[in-house]
Amino acid sequence: MRGPRVSVVLALAAGLPAGPALASLRAQTFGDYEVLAIGEGAAEAAAAASDTRVRALRGEGDGHDPGSCGQSSYNQGSYGHDVRRAAARNRGVSAARAEWVAFLDPGDAWREDHLAELVAATRFGDAVAAFGNPILAETGRPLLPMSVPSGRVPDPFGFALRVGRVPVRASAALIERAAAIDAGLFSCRGGGPELDLWGRLALQGPFRYVARPTAVLGPAAPPRRAPAAPLLAASLARLLDEGAVPADLAASARRCRNRLLLDHARRLAGLGRPAEARAVLARDCIPGLDPARYLAALVRTWRAGRAWPAPGALAGSP
Repeated sequence: MRGPRVSVVLALAAGLPAGPALASLRAQTFGDYEVLAIGEGAAEAAAAASDTRVRALRGEGDGHDPGSCGQSSYNQGSYGHDVRRAAARNRGVSAARAEWVAFLDPGDAWREDHLAELVAATRFGDAVAAFGNPILAETGRPLLPMSVPSGRVPDPFGFALRVGRVPVRASAALIERAAAIDAGLFSCRGGGPELDLWGRLALQGPFRYVARPTAVLGPAAPPRRAPAAPLLAASLARLLDEGAVPADLAASARRCRNRLLLDHARRLAGLGRPAEARAVLARDCIPGLDPARYLAALVRTWRAGRAWPAPGALAGSP
């Protein structure tokens, strides 16, 4: 029997009701999907849905599935929420029966044509992911300016650099299951496992962007500790060293890695940790790849710590 066109991974979390997400799914004009509910309350959510397309999977992170993170990574202190969500998503992708996988997190919502719009973007057969332009509940505005047109994105790193922010969010993305598995699925470490997968997925092929907003993202939880170093920066450094980044993406991947680390240094300085910020600038960043942003980060660390970095901080310019 033919499977569904789309598998929707619903990664549940304690304290966040599944009802609004299930209501979003019921309202979709595109109905050829299955829902994989994973996490605390998954069985109850599947029962409440009264829909044969919704099924519950065993709890995330139990180590019984190749997409699971395993217990040692699963209990990572302050980063536990990201790790649990990564484990749930990996479990859902591994169990999915469809060629394409979407994600819907509790607290986020879809408009009735969300799946229809993203599925339509895959009809060209030239992309491993399609992503939309969600509305941010905190501001009521789209994530990206509406002046950014829909279309094929052959270089997702360059696209992110042009728009000045992370353009792909899980609840507004549709990814090819096989490509996600080939990319290694979500990492089970702190430091942005979601962004890390988008970067590794970009090495599998182009993306497609849909400018029309069809998803609404709920408020992000405030961080409970200083941010971990960005996983994607480490992944890109390794992949570039290994020659695993396609030649046409290498320059933008290097700039993207540099941008991630510059932003990380600025966040550390803003949190009152100037010594750590200066260390990131001196050790990991290349001033010549983004001079203006490097100078801004340098000034921020100076204001935060009232001390300039050691002379070696400027080493590494191309």
